[in-house]
Amino acid sequence: MAGTVQDRKGGMLRRAGVLALFFLCVLLYRTALSEEKTETLTVSLPETVLGFTPCEIRIDSPAAGEAELRLLDEMNNLWLTRREQISAGENILSWDGLGANEERLRSETYRFDVTVREADGTERTASAKFSMKGSTPTLVYALPSGGTLYLNHRERWFTECFVSAGCIVVMEVSDSNGDTVLHQEYQITEKDGKIIYWNGNLNGRGQAAPGAYTVRMWSKMNPGYVREFPLNVEENEPSAEKVDVTGPVMPERGMSDEEIWEIMMKPSVVIDANGSWRRFALYARKSTGSRTVANLRCALQGLEILETDGTWAYVRAGNHNTGKVAEGYLLLRTLKVVKPAAHYGVLVDKRDQTLTVYEDGKRIGTVPVSTGLPTERDAYLETPPGAFLTDVHNGASFAQEGYRYEYPLRYDGMNFIHGSGYVRSEKVRDYSRNLQLLGQKASHGCIRVSLFMQDDCPITSYWLWTHLPYRTRVIVLDD
Repeated sequence: MAGTVQDRKGGMLRRAGVLALFFLCVLLYRTALSEEKTETLTVSLPETVLGFTPCEIRIDSPAAGEAELRLLDEMNNLWLTRREQISAGENILSWDGLGANEERLRSETYRFDVTVREADGTERTASAKFSMKGSTPTLVYALPSGGTLYLNHRERWFTECFVSAGCIVVMEVSDSNGDTVLHQEYQITEKDGKIIYWNGNLNGRGQAAPGAYTVRMWSKMNPGYVREFPLNVEENEPSAEKVDVTGPVMPERGMSDEEIWEIMMKPSVVIDANGSWRRFALYARKSTGSRTVANLRCALQGLEILETDGTWAYVRAGNHNTGKVAEGYLLLRTLKVVKPAAHYGVLVDKRDQTLTVYEDGKRIGTVPVSTGLPTERDAYLETPPGAFLTDVHNGASFAQEGYRYEYPLRYDGMNFIHGSGYVRSEKVRDYSRNLQLLGQKASHGCIRVSLFMQDDCPITSYWLWTHLPYRTRVIVLDD
């Protein structure tokens, strides 16, 4: 009997020991899982994202550090780089569904690659995919035709507007006291944008008094994205400048940025005629019946006036047909003087195949480009040198020879500054072929610029398209 009790006690102790060992193993296993979980970096986003619309990027990190976020498409093109200091645990970052320059992302699959660098040098990485599904209707840009509205005008003042999708756009004008003097709404459904004119009329309450004003514009469906700019109102437009000898209209290599900017901001003598794509003859002699030595473009092409005699002007300019500089005669009465837009200027160097942007006289970025590649048979494919002015925007893209080119800015007849072309590879946009050619001649005469970020330079084809207003100076240096 005593032996039986002893055996039972021994069995109970053995079972208790087994159970204790079992629970200890479970505890150690859970602890290991917990430790493994805390050592893992994770990143997540909503499955679908809208452009111009706030969303959350969630980063769970086992330690504090600097997080670098890189937004890439399925072809590994870089759209955005962002750095944030994060803490250990959960971090919530807000994102607007756009690229580095507020680029609209197309309806494709993208991913964020995240690297966290801790103080001791440890690096952890994680990635999260998501789908773009369009954007909330937003006013993408509002670019005024100038900084002054003249009530007694020869040319009407206007604003170029582009929306990400059809919506109602509000234009609000405030005086120097901050009081609203005009509130106007416009329905914009045009896919290529809309030009909104204003002559100073205050909706039947007379005209705006001369003075300083502020113009604010936004989409009623997304009022968080406001486009704002100053506007002066003056009574009378200055008298038209006399066409006379201009001096050089092109900078020379080796000039300082200050000297280049001074030339960029000089008024342009252009052919005074409608239709910026039309060709006009430059004559060999002072007669419209004489031989044509070059074809020029009106309104956009700046002319160097070498001499005048009261009826004729002797002119130097780039020939649109060959890309070579020519000299000849134009009737003086067919010419006029216009001023370039004030804040930006573009310098394209065909020798180096680069494009440089100046803002208020300071160089803000240089990127590689592709200019025209002529052949013996097709000399017109050469990008003509000269001092040009950008035209009004006329669409977001166009197709040519199997490629689609985005964000075109016309500056010389049918020549544009635009993005590198892409082809469709299944459902993905493949830009690789044109991107590989940047830095060398490759186009049909236009100037191709990458749509994607390069190092820390802000200049992309989208940046140019959304920042450069009507009559921005574009100077193309010959090679």
